[in-house]
Amino acid sequence: MIRLFKNILIYGILILMVLEGLVRVFHLHNDLPERYVAKDGILKWVPGQNGYTVYGNRRQNFAEYHINSSGYNSYREFKPTDNKTEIAIIGDSYIEGFHQNYYNSIGKQVENKLDNVEVYEYGHSSNDLADQLYLIHANREKFDKVDYVILYVKYENDLKRPEYEFIPREPLFPLLRHSKLVVYLLNIGILDPVKNLHQKLNSLKNGMLAGGDNQQGAPKDKPKIDRDSLYLENFKSLVSKYGFDKSKTAILLDSRITNSDFLAYLKQEHINVIDFSVPFEEAGGHRRTTLIYDRHWNHTGRKIIAAEISTYLQKVFSKE
Repeated sequence: MIRLFKNILIYGILILMVLEGLVRVFHLHNDLPERYVAKDGILKWVPGQNGYTVYGNRRQNFAEYHINSSGYNSYREFKPTDNKTEIAIIGDSYIEGFHQNYYNSIGKQVENKLDNVEVYEYGHSSNDLADQLYLIHANREKFDKVDYVILYVKYENDLKRPEYEFIPREPLFPLLRHSKLVVYLLNIGILDPVKNLHQKLNSLKNGMLAGGDNQQGAPKDKPKIDRDSLYLENFKSLVSKYGFDKSKTAILLDSRITNSDFLAYLKQEHINVIDFSVPFEEAGGHRRTTLIYDRHWNHTGRKIIAAEISTYLQKVFSKE
């Protein structure tokens, strides 16, 4: 019996080593860059890194990235001046662009459609509107030289906070991520039950701590407010705290998934909106606009987004 267990252990280790080798040789793992916290208190990618990202099973999406000196995935450096026309596109992973080659990003496609402009893509995974407005606020000298700013707002995710607060966003099981096999298994969802269990245990732990606080006389929960009203109040709070230059800023959004009262408020406040719902809906009948395995934009979707941004900017330029 002892010999049997020993053989199982040895063969198991050998199989894992072979699988680890195969994942590395065929580059099936997602090779994300390292992060750090910059002086402005914002989470960024360590500058100077190059590599390849892999999403989906069997390398359904394989793309090259390049992290510039500002800590963002981009084909160019961010060096705004007073004598050039610069456009900043700010957002989450959709703008970050790890699902596309960095040299064919949305910003690059916009540059190709316009003359004598530079496009800076400030995208980072999980960023919401609080992250975006705080980024501008914390780097005021640089953004004062940027001529136009486009903020990508995904309504259901990006308006949950009334102010910026740093969130570490550490990867799950960081030590295990040295194994490319583990990274691959995480990416394709095989380890989702383990991740879900980890999240449930954390929620249970936090709930027990909160319950203990209430037993000691902590104040009761505040009256609930409906989500759409809360999101609108959060938007107002963020704009009040960090500023919002209406003369050069536009919000990129999909009106199909955005509350009508919020859209009405933007119109009332004369805030520019780039709504890509119509071209996405028109394309949806015969072409996918998102990747097969998640909701990030595919080549068709990114092409539409670049075209909508370019059209908006051309109209702005014509009025000057």
